Amino acid sequence: MGRKQKLLRESTGHLRVVEQQAKYQAEFLAADGLDKLQPTPPAYLDRDAKAEYKRIFKGLGKLPIRDLDHAELENYCTWYSIYKQSTRDLQEERDPEAREGIIRTLDKATKNIKALASDLGLNVNSRLQINMPKDDKGEKQSLKERFG
Repeated sequence: MGRKQKLLRESTGHLRVVEQQAKYQAEFLAADGLDKLQPTPPAYLDRDAKAEYKRIFKGLGKLPIRDLDHAELENYCTWYSIYKQSTRDLQEERDPEAREGIIRTLDKATKNIKALASDLGLNVNSRLQINMPKDDKGEKQSLKERFG
């Protein structure tokens, strides 16, 4: 069993042109050789979750989300659906104890939505982090380093 592969930009040895091209091709295939995410939501999601899936799918654009990430996207949509339903329930509920339970559900849904949205690149900070250019050492540059 050999060593773990390094990215071409992280290789420290002197590689021949043929070896560089092979590494570059392997990196390209590994980065984008995966199946794309299906454009239609799974049938088992409820109405609100399906609507959110469709809304998000339009905006995914060039984010590196692939079919391997479908479970995380479906979790996000499910939690969003729970959030919407809990919001509706809270507006209708008058019993203080029942409202407290709904608020706990809203809090949990909000935290899960926030975490999953960050993982999927659905908020500004995570998109900036995904698209942040790397310096010669393979480390991400800060905005201050990049723009001065």
